[in-house]
Amino acid sequence: MTAKPLTKREKSVRRHNIATLLALMAFIALVVRSTELVTLPGAVNFVAIMTLFVAIITMFRTRNADEYVAAIWRAGTSTAFIITAAVLIFLPFTEGFIDGLMGYENGQDIDASDASEMVIIASFFIANAWARLRGTA
Repeated sequence: MTAKPLTKREKSVRRHNIATLLALMAFIALVVRSTELVTLPGAVNFVAIMTLFVAIITMFRTRNADEYVAAIWRAGTSTAFIITAAVLIFLPFTEGFIDGLMGYENGQDIDASDASEMVIIASFFIANAWARLRGTA
């Protein structure tokens, strides 16, 4: 049985899927490393960041490989945008409201921009995985 060569579209879809898995694994490694639940070498940070960088560029370049991949990409980016806007707006508001109720007057303890990077990437991957698991985007 002879295997027929992959088309350009099929190669792009395959690259996108592999890049998505690599980026997700790199993100999980960064989260595990930052929580310090498991002791990992310092090189894991560098390798994970570089893998995440290359994988996200690959995902971006192949985001329109076909309709399904484009729909999954849109689901992830739309959710990441909404979650980011909500975090940047409501996190400082919620902290101020709770500090007001408790009577704390020590200023802003949680800077929304500190948490936003991880929240953006996490919300993208969660929405992307949810769209893939659902089977429709």
